[in-house]
Amino acid sequence: MEIKSLAVAESQFAKATKWKRFFRRHSDAVKAAIILGPIFIWWLVVSGFPTLFGFFLGFFEWIGLNSSPRFIWFDNYIRFFHDPLYYLALWRAIWIGLLVTSLTIIGGFGAALLMNMPIFGKGIYRTIWYVPAVTSVVATTQIFNIFLDPNNGVINNLLKKFGMQPIFWQYSVFWGVFWIVIYSIWKGIGGSALIWLAGLQSIDPLLYEAAEIDGANRWNKFWNITLPSVKPIATYIVITGVIGALQIYEQVAFITGGGPYGQTEVLVFRILRDAFYDFNLGMAGTSSVVLALFVIVFSIMYFNMATESERKDRKRRKIA
Repeated sequence: MEIKSLAVAESQFAKATKWKRFFRRHSDAVKAAIILGPIFIWWLVVSGFPTLFGFFLGFFEWIGLNSSPRFIWFDNYIRFFHDPLYYLALWRAIWIGLLVTSLTIIGGFGAALLMNMPIFGKGIYRTIWYVPAVTSVVATTQIFNIFLDPNNGVINNLLKKFGMQPIFWQYSVFWGVFWIVIYSIWKGIGGSALIWLAGLQSIDPLLYEAAEIDGANRWNKFWNITLPSVKPIATYIVITGVIGALQIYEQVAFITGGGPYGQTEVLVFRILRDAFYDFNLGMAGTSSVVLALFVIVFSIMYFNMATESERKDRKRRKIA
C-alpha cells in the first residue's frame, strides 16, 4: 500500500511539475488567453453567432416567425440579382457611400491641414470639428428635418422671404440624396480630420528642413513629403470610410425614410425592412451576406493596390 501511494504521489508531482514547466514556457500565451478569452466569448455571442446565423439564413425561405424555414439553395441570391428592389439598393449604397467617403476624406484632409497650422486656440477648433461625430444621430437628423420642413422649415421660410417658391425636399430624389450626403459628411468629417492630423503630426520635421535646404517650395514639400508620409493613414481612412458609408441607415431612415417611392433606399435600410417589418428573414440574410462580401472584396483589392509599391520596393531591396 505504501509503495502504491508513493507511486501515486510521484505521478502527481510529475504532472504538477509538467504543468509548471508549461506555464513557465508559455506564460505570455496563458496571460493573453486569460485576458482575451472573455472578449472572444463576448464576440461570439454578440457578433460571431449572429454572423453565421445570417449567412445560413440566405439559403432558406423563411417568411414570418410562425412559419418554418425551407431550404432553397441559392434561390434567394438569384432573386437578389434579378429583383431591382435589391440590386438597385446595393447600387445606391455603393455610389452614395463612395461619394460620401471621397468628400469626407478630402474635407477631413483639408481640415487637418488647417488644424496642423501654428494658430491660436487649436484645441478649440479641433473640438468644434469633432463635436458632430459624438452627437446623437436621432437629435441631429431631427434638427435637419426642422430646417427641411416643407411648410415651416427654416430654409423654405428664407426662400419665401426672397420671393421664391418653397421646395418639397421629401418629394425630390436629388434633394433627398443631397441632404443625406451633406449630413453624412458633416457627421464624419471630424473623425477623419483627427486621424489625418495624427498622420501629419507623425511626419519628421527634419524632412521638411532638408527639403527647404534643397530649395523645395510648399508644393514640392506637400507632394513629395506630406502625401507619401500619410499614405498608410489614407489606406486606413479609405477602407474604414467605405465600410461605414456602405452601412448608412440612420440618415436615410430619419431624413427621407427611403422615399420618394423607395428611390433613396439603400441596402442596409432594405435589410432592416425585410428583417423587422416584412419578416422576410431569408432575403435579409442574403442581402447581409452580399453586402459583407462586397466590403471584403473591396477592402482586399484597395489594400493590395495601396501597398503594391511597398511590396515592389521590398522585392528590389531583397534582390539588391
